[in-house]
Amino acid sequence: MTEIRALAADGVVVLGSEIVLLERDHPPEAGRWVLPGGMVEPDETARTACAREVREETGLDVRPVSFVGLYDAPGRDPRGNVSAAYLCLPTDDAEPEPRAEARRVGTFAPEDLPELGFDHGGIVADALGGD
Repeated sequence: MTEIRALAADGVVVLGSEIVLLERDHPPEAGRWVLPGGMVEPDETARTACAREVREETGLDVRPVSFVGLYDAPGRDPRGNVSAAYLCLPTDDAEPEPRAEARRVGTFAPEDLPELGFDHGGIVADALGGD
């Protein structure tokens, strides 16, 4: 049985009509496309961590505009992390670029997403109001 280790924050970043994803450079899920996100530090809120992690991983400054949900299903992350997810919009016209923990960064139409790691496909569907 996996114990819950920490709280993470993930961002569903909508850039124009596309979703920003990164290809992970490290395990778990190395080589898989995922939402930008990471661990919440002790001195920040999940919302603040989401914006920080998106900036660190993609170079985009974003504003989390709505809470999507808390994702805590057993096995969703082999490290036992729970994630707070937010729908985010960029605050400027910057283009995403790979930074920390990202091999590549790309934008994808919601109807043409690659297979996503973790439970991120469900998070995107929830953020966009899909099934």
